[in-house]
Amino acid sequence: MRDRDGNDLKCLETERCSSFHRALGNPCNVTVASAPCEEPLFESALTRCHTWKRSDDLASVRCWTAADTPIQLCGHGLLCAVAAWSQFDPSVRRLEMNELPVAFKIEDELAWIGLPPIDCDACAMPTWVGEFFSSVPWRAATAGASDGYLILEWPAGFDLEELTVPGAALAKRTKRSVIATCAAPDHPELDIMLRYFAPNHGVPEDTATGSAMRVLASYWMRRELNGGLAAFQCSKRGGALYSRLRDELTWIGGRVALNTAENYAA
Repeated sequence: MRDRDGNDLKCLETERCSSFHRALGNPCNVTVASAPCEEPLFESALTRCHTWKRSDDLASVRCWTAADTPIQLCGHGLLCAVAAWSQFDPSVRRLEMNELPVAFKIEDELAWIGLPPIDCDACAMPTWVGEFFSSVPWRAATAGASDGYLILEWPAGFDLEELTVPGAALAKRTKRSVIATCAAPDHPELDIMLRYFAPNHGVPEDTATGSAMRVLASYWMRRELNGGLAAFQCSKRGGALYSRLRDELTWIGGRVALNTAENYAA
């Protein structure tokens, strides 16, 4: 992360309470700038986000994967931008990313972004699912456009860590990113578990995915869970995410740590 003076910062979304002891979060390089940028300013193995002020209270955000692919909606990048603007210029009260308005706030030591809800529609289980997962899910749904999301739900309490990362072959079967999820009824502080596979965007598996949490907030609202959710993303590093529905927005929350003392470079 870099401030207006070119100093390097590190932004790390993480949750370290007892129920998420393995959640190290999703590191992100963020550049707080005075002008827009059409492409990444530097190479990195991390997500790179560029944010700049557009008016007295509005800032824009653009993000790229480590493979330089533009990200349409980067949840963890937005959460990191929230923390950055809250520290460097509290007059910024709104964000936008690719023309999508994003409300935000810091509350209960978490960064929150407020997004318009996204619809989820039940669908038939794709015939190819068994090619990638030895345990077949019991429900499926889609969200967004044809290159949006495919939600696969396993039975409550299923160990999602047993799933093998599908790899590049998944992109030959669907243009959608795949969200694997299940309810966590036996966990005292969790509502759901998830994993996120997006080889279609050059990301075999993501660590902590705010955009996926937005989708799951709508998905589980139509199932037996609603209101606020606490989720653990069962990636290698682990991610802790929260959601709640308020003011006709889907709010996604995560803990963000800003480290201004070291350069987190590739």
